[in-house]
Amino acid sequence: MSFTVLCSFVVAFYVVLWFFDSFFKSCMHYPYYAFLEGTGLRVGVFNFTWKTTAFNRFIYRWSKNLTRVLRKWFNFGFIFAIAVFLPFAIWTLLNFIFEHFHESIQISGVPEVKAMLPGVNIPASDFWVYFMAIGFSSIFHELGHAAAAAQEDVQLLNIGVYVFAIIPIAFVELNTEHLNSLSITKRLKIYCAGVWHNVALAFIAMLLFFSAPILFSIAYKTDIGVRVTGFTSDSPLIKPRGLEDSDVILSINGCPIKNAKDWSYCLHVAHDRYGICTSAEYIAQNDEILMETIKENGIVECCPKDNLYSICFEYMEPRTLIVPGLAGQYSCLKPRDMVKNKVTKCTEATGHKCPQNMHCLKPLLNNETYLLIVEREDNNAVLYLGLPYDLHKTVFVDQYFPRSAVISFFSPMQFEKLLRYIFIFSLGIGLLNVLPCYGTDGHHIAKNMIQWLALYLNKNGDFITFFTVFTVVVGTGITVPILLYLFYKTIFIDNYY
Repeated sequence: MSFTVLCSFVVAFYVVLWFFDSFFKSCMHYPYYAFLEGTGLRVGVFNFTWKTTAFNRFIYRWSKNLTRVLRKWFNFGFIFAIAVFLPFAIWTLLNFIFEHFHESIQISGVPEVKAMLPGVNIPASDFWVYFMAIGFSSIFHELGHAAAAAQEDVQLLNIGVYVFAIIPIAFVELNTEHLNSLSITKRLKIYCAGVWHNVALAFIAMLLFFSAPILFSIAYKTDIGVRVTGFTSDSPLIKPRGLEDSDVILSINGCPIKNAKDWSYCLHVAHDRYGICTSAEYIAQNDEILMETIKENGIVECCPKDNLYSICFEYMEPRTLIVPGLAGQYSCLKPRDMVKNKVTKCTEATGHKCPQNMHCLKPLLNNETYLLIVEREDNNAVLYLGLPYDLHKTVFVDQYFPRSAVISFFSPMQFEKLLRYIFIFSLGIGLLNVLPCYGTDGHHIAKNMIQWLALYLNKNGDFITFFTVFTVVVGTGITVPILLYLFYKTIFIDNYY
């Protein structure tokens, strides 16, 4: 599903929702308003809201029953959010600005920041994970605010969910008068609780992700390869000579694969050019070389144009080892026949050396084409000419092999995928909310920190107002354009390439 199709569905959904909302408000005025009041629903332009008081008493009782634990929990979270996470968020923001908008400054080792959008850089099969991860991260964030407020006896008015287009955002409404009557430290604990919960949730998700192979080891086998579970509709590997469902992949270009991590690593190193050790006897019997011709791009073509199964190879042995007369020569061979047995690679790092009576032959391909040899269990190897990224993007694999057919319907990879998204979105929500941007927790955190500073410096209200407005304006002026740039880059630039 493309981003355009997704947007069309969203627009159509809200047009229908707006039509029925307008119709019922005009034709069934009182019953419909009573329904909205009773359910807590509100319909807006490309958004709708649901809120309730049903969970207020439960949250208050739960918070009071764990008073000692939660008090220490939020005290530590308050210190961590301001002393560690706020500087980290600002550092990440500045590094992003320098990396993308200042050509003269080169920063390495900074993780790439990008927008994750369904239909753009998230496949359609991951939609349910996307929404669950955002919803869970947002709910856990707001639960932090609610529990911290209950600790300080601040009245919880209601909780709810605000859905903008397709993005669910949880929220809590507190009694403003009760909240403002607290000391600055207690207010900061409540405002920092959401960010702290996001950081804690991201850490828990990361621990569970790396522990998943151990947790599921009783019911599933791992470290024996990866199993093909599906393809995208445009995958070039669906063809008759390509991969099949349930194929167990053992290696790519001789790089051994035991799990999903190895799968990603081997696809990454598949960009390295290499040669194949081939016996002199095989070359003599199968070489189909014709008169050598040079293409415009400088690549030698030595195979007949109508031969779709052969590739031109170049001899790569050191001159001291090469057979006289072969230096600089080429051979036209069928790579599928060359890799029927075990593949022996020869690379520049090893000096292009091969065992005795074998030659190192390197496929002559353009800069955007790679020869990928995918070895399978109990089946012939699959050869693919193209980009390693095509396999990563269009082939779905699973590192878990069920010990019993009863549990074959579920894979821990689905659980791992959910954990991965929760980690990304929870950390992202925390980073966004700790920044002093209008409408976020960072807005209130900055305001209370300035009030704290004004109290310490014995300054008046003008000092607080000026620096609060200045901080929020600067924070919003930096954060919002970056967010817009990330969405634009993801939709129109990265997606184009």
